Amino acid sequence: MAPYGGGPVPTQGQAYIPHAGGPGYDYGTYGVPAGGFYVPGASGSFLTQQTFSYQPNGTGNMLPRQTQPWPVIDPSMPAAQMTNSSGGVGCEPGYNYFFPAQHTKAHVFQSNTPPWRLPATAQLPFKASHIPCNTTFAELLKGFGCTNPSPKKNRVVEIVSCGGGKWYKGLEVNGADKTMMGKTIGEVGWDATRTGQDGQKPVVCLWFCNH
Repeated sequence: MAPYGGGPVPTQGQAYIPHAGGPGYDYGTYGVPAGGFYVPGASGSFLTQQTFSYQPNGTGNMLPRQTQPWPVIDPSMPAAQMTNSSGGVGCEPGYNYFFPAQHTKAHVFQSNTPPWRLPATAQLPFKASHIPCNTTFAELLKGFGCTNPSPKKNRVVEIVSCGGGKWYKGLEVNGADKTMMGKTIGEVGWDATRTGQDGQKPVVCLWFCNH
């Protein structure tokens, strides 16, 4: 086939003159060897797909971005993934994330049975999370998968260790409590002081329920 722009097609026994030009980025061509020495070739062009674009942080290159697999989303903690303005997950290419100034440490226990009703020998799996202190209770419930159409069934309960593997029930907030839905977790003491370190306040322990 003729090169871009209708250049000459080489034939047997005839010299081939490389055709240069056309849209795209110029990366040169390989020279044609003749008489045992290297003959530089004329500049050629590089054509790329229309998906090529420069990115704000300077990571643009000549290769188009490739499709990535869908993220694995845990329905019990959808807030672990951020949906951006383009509908993708995570920060958009070239963008950084500005973290909130203060977070609380939380251990979110997972069990169909409330932890305070379990025997001391029960082993409870949990997720360890940093949660911004300015998160409202409405955002907290949604972020941990409590999206039942009946607001009262969406609950978060703070649980406190009694020692020996036992727990007792602390503060409970449900989605029907409109006053609490507007409050932040920092306002109820789930703040940056809950570090769990020696001599400091314990980590916030939570249990969520949506049924």
